[in-house]
Amino acid sequence: MLPILLNTTLCFLDVETTGLDPAGGDRICEIAILRSRNRQKLDSFHSLINPGRRISPEAQAVNGITRKMLIGKPKFTEVAAEVLKILHKAVIVSHNIPFDIGFVKFEIENSGFPFPEFPVIDTLAIARRYFNFYNNSLGNIAKCFGIEIEREHRAMSDVITTEKIFWMLIEALQHNKDALNNILSLRL
Repeated sequence: MLPILLNTTLCFLDVETTGLDPAGGDRICEIAILRSRNRQKLDSFHSLINPGRRISPEAQAVNGITRKMLIGKPKFTEVAAEVLKILHKAVIVSHNIPFDIGFVKFEIENSGFPFPEFPVIDTLAIARRYFNFYNNSLGNIAKCFGIEIEREHRAMSDVITTEKIFWMLIEALQHNKDALNNILSLRL
């Protein structure tokens, strides 16, 4: 295992959203972050988020989050500072990071905070570039590695799955120094 990864603070991140386009008005309706170092959990954050708008039927069909589930939940502006605190000085790991980080960046900036530059690692990009899965979805990769998913398309369950997949991908690539160097050089 690469010592640099073991000695790096990683934040595994996943969001569920009302749709696909933050610039078009879609918002985060669930966020989960797992902060770890040396494969040990340091902290975590998980919350349903009141998006202040309806969830598209397509998004609800995927994540199962209903309007009723979001009643009384905090708006993103109420959790933005806590999200930034848990992400602080970490490498963010996600499956399809442009989607997740795009929504988080939009919500953070919409909450009045600057969005810092983070180093990032995308398990989807790793799978596409270095592996030959017949489908690169989080669920399929988990299935190929024999990882059981508690509840697909829910933020904390997907974060836990992403963490397991990340370490399995890294272990499978441990002898490919070029691949590991490419993975570690990514920045948002």
